[in-house]
Amino acid sequence: MIKVGLIDDNYFLLNNYKEFLQDFSDIDVVFTFTSLEEMNKNINHGIFVVEPDVVLLDITLPGQAGIEEVKKISGIYPRSKVIVMSKYEDRIYVIQSLLSGASGFLSKTARPMDIYTSIHDVFDSGASLSPKIAKTIIDHLKGNVTDILASKLTKREIELVNLLKEGLSYKEMAEKLYVSVYTINHHLKNIYHKLGVDSKSQLISRILQKTLY
Repeated sequence: MIKVGLIDDNYFLLNNYKEFLQDFSDIDVVFTFTSLEEMNKNINHGIFVVEPDVVLLDITLPGQAGIEEVKKISGIYPRSKVIVMSKYEDRIYVIQSLLSGASGFLSKTARPMDIYTSIHDVFDSGASLSPKIAKTIIDHLKGNVTDILASKLTKREIELVNLLKEGLSYKEMAEKLYVSVYTINHHLKNIYHKLGVDSKSQLISRILQKTLY
């Protein structure tokens, strides 16, 4: 069971997300709030708020104000994974959100099923990016990763890193390479060990910060 928290200032969308996700037997929506401030008020007044595995956080403000919300969530729930939903999809904003601690980024136009899939990807694999957002990051990194990693990883491992950048889940990578999920997991553990990281999200973050090499 994946415990999910929802924060969105649009009450109509908030209820739609809740109703949709509650139809899945493997999802438990543990709280819904219209803002981070509302959540904090409940906590400060001693109202028990269950710690979620994944927080779906709608960011309505562009720039640093929105990014700070990701940091605040991570400060309150350090073990929770944050998926940002925003109408702002420019490259710098996406990258800043991920570097600030978000494990996923979705457009506000994402379909409900995309949200469900993203929650699972983050819970199971540590990160999730829609194809459009993944392309944004790939454009930012264009041409750099393969050349720099060539001295550290095998060709297959470099291929997996590139698939990670595209936002694919373990299952999707396994299907694309015609191998088992177990094989993907084995390769990724070797990659993490060679590059000195502990998870998929940390690897992506270090690549974005260019502190991996």
